[in-house]
Amino acid sequence: MNEIIRMEKVNKSYYMGEESLHVLKDISLTVEKGDYLAILGPSGSGKTTLMNVLGCMDTLDSGTYQFEDMEVDKCTNKELSWIRNQKIGFIFQKYNLIPQYTAIQNIIMPLLVRGMSREEAVEKANEYIELVGLSDRIFHKPNELSGGQQQRVAIARALITEPALLLADEPTGSLDSATGKDILTLFKKLNDNGNTIIVISHNNQVAKQSKRIISILDGRLME
Repeated sequence: MNEIIRMEKVNKSYYMGEESLHVLKDISLTVEKGDYLAILGPSGSGKTTLMNVLGCMDTLDSGTYQFEDMEVDKCTNKELSWIRNQKIGFIFQKYNLIPQYTAIQNIIMPLLVRGMSREEAVEKANEYIELVGLSDRIFHKPNELSGGQQQRVAIARALITEPALLLADEPTGSLDSATGKDILTLFKKLNDNGNTIIVISHNNQVAKQSKRIISILDGRLME
């Protein structure tokens, strides 16, 4: 295995007027290709800020962050956008699907944005639709799908760009326990297929499905 992520002494603060809130404190983290890591922490622990920094949605104040061969801490906004679009597949608790689009239209959207033809995109999507078990629901809109089915659409959409990293924020948080277990089983299957996964969660049962758990509390990591 080789490293996909290396963070060294990363700090992040937010400023509200004259007051500063030190959210991430000397975070050092290494993630290998093919890893399945859970970052576990209660509300207010800094895990959402860490996810935003990992996902190149927010910048760090100090320290270093290397993603594959890119020095993220030195990237321009345009370069950060490129990493988000080309290298990271995001899976959110609220799915973030476009309500007026069918499942297949939501799944192929990232490829269309990249300029791929609709025919090519649909052909490529079929592989991931089968992988997430949604072959019979592809022409349904989000409001015609259960929460678990919507999350499967979101996972297929994240996978279709073949990202180096899947970053999942409370991926079972809106699901009942049985459906949540199905999604975690799917994550294990994806990881067995070679996908690198980081799950951010406050739920011990979700974290236990991963290969490695790191806790975050008051902005500090504890393996």
